[in-house]
Amino acid sequence: MIDEEDDEEVLKKKRSLKKILKNLVLLAFIAIGVLFMYIGGPDPTLNLVIGFTFICLGTSIIQMRKEKGDPVRQTLTILKCKSCGAIKVRNYESGDFVFKTSGVCDKCNESMEIAQIYSVKLKKAKEKDKKLEKDREKLQQTIKI
Repeated sequence: MIDEEDDEEVLKKKRSLKKILKNLVLLAFIAIGVLFMYIGGPDPTLNLVIGFTFICLGTSIIQMRKEKGDPVRQTLTILKCKSCGAIKVRNYESGDFVFKTSGVCDKCNESMEIAQIYSVKLKKAKEKDKKLEKDREKLQQTIKI
């Protein structure tokens, strides 16, 4: 079928070593800050300032995680011939609605009716055009089955 990202796949993804090390370093900043605040030293005020700075730095960097953008979605319209039952998949166009007569069948030259309109989430935006063509072919094959 169409290459979509399932929620299960996202949950099964392993964490990279880089992310784990980054989180450990940030936790170390916070721990160093706490140690500076509680261990003390010749100047307790300076230790409090340094400790508070480390804690603020660590928590601020943790909060600045990269936000993922909205997933790339493709809206498709499925046309079905009223007489021969042929199916055609095309991009959604403004004004499309289910049961609307739109276009002519390539096989029998009869009118086609919109049977379905739906949106799919694509994996990668960079390969959108190539994957879109493959997805259309796969969709047409699965609908014919």
